[in-house]
Amino acid sequence: MSDDDGGSGPDGVVARARGRAEALAEGAREWLDTRRTEAMPVDLAVGFYERDRDAFASVLGAAIALRLFLFFVPAMLFVSAVVMLVAGSDGVRSIAEQAGVTGSLADQVGDVSQTDTATRVWLLLVTAWLTVWAGRTLTKVLAACSAGAWGMAGRQGRATLRMAAAVTTLVFLLVVTAAVINRLEKTQGIAVMTTSWVVAGVVYAVAWFLVSASLPRRTTDPGALLPGAALVGASLALMQWFLQFYLPGRVDRSTELAGSIGTSVAVLGIMFLVGRLLAMSLILDAVVYDRLGSISELVFALPGLRRLPRRFPWFARYFDLAPPGDGPDPAAPSTGPSSGPRAPVA
Repeated sequence: MSDDDGGSGPDGVVARARGRAEALAEGAREWLDTRRTEAMPVDLAVGFYERDRDAFASVLGAAIALRLFLFFVPAMLFVSAVVMLVAGSDGVRSIAEQAGVTGSLADQVGDVSQTDTATRVWLLLVTAWLTVWAGRTLTKVLAACSAGAWGMAGRQGRATLRMAAAVTTLVFLLVVTAAVINRLEKTQGIAVMTTSWVVAGVVYAVAWFLVSASLPRRTTDPGALLPGAALVGASLALMQWFLQFYLPGRVDRSTELAGSIGTSVAVLGIMFLVGRLLAMSLILDAVVYDRLGSISELVFALPGLRRLPRRFPWFARYFDLAPPGDGPDPAAPSTGPSSGPRAPVA
């Protein structure tokens, strides 16, 4: 029997297998397209994946992680230099203990604190310059990530002073909040500890909301930033346990095995998780806005609030609502983004 009769030959088996695979793939695509129109969670999930892929968010997340690391080191040295000038070496060691810095990291902090006044002044000036430089490069990456998430190719914007100040505030809030929670864990009971996690999540969410509000996007509506802020706040609050209870021991063990390289790898791993989370939050903001529309329009459709955009034009401009008398009711709920692309906002 010939192998080309389309029945039992190897070529026939391969052809039938290929045909079945193509049929299955086509059926999966049709099913996905149907579910994307019928089920909003599926549509959001697929839209998030596609936007994350198209914006190269994984690469930008790694870039954010590296910039966070380069920012974190001089920033902490700058704080140490300030404390040494004000409170002396004992003050630096006390703050390190309160922040939960232990093991080899605590020893390194102690070594840095054993310097004279002239060295401390030089350390203050050098680390201040390095912090500003690292903060600016971190801001540039965040701006590029936000522009990619909102589909603003080629319009990444500049690293403005407002952006750099917001990013600096976020990083220092992370450090201060971690230190406060560590202190509460040592001195207070479980009830206070549980409340502190909630407070930490709120602080993280507000800080990231302020940062993302300064980054480029297609809408001035601050409501578009709420999903990403909620994601960052909740995720960082959950990561706080990992950072507080698991990481110190892991860093100590890695230092024993690989020295300073082990410490850098452990810290960079945490920075990568944080950087990836920040990139994902920007993608989430853009996808939710594109798929569901403006949250502010839904809010200002409520009785008692719907008159505010009509009464105060500046209010409508701030929340990116349609101006009164131009198109549909500015307070009417929307099922998608407002008509036409919005002007980029930085």
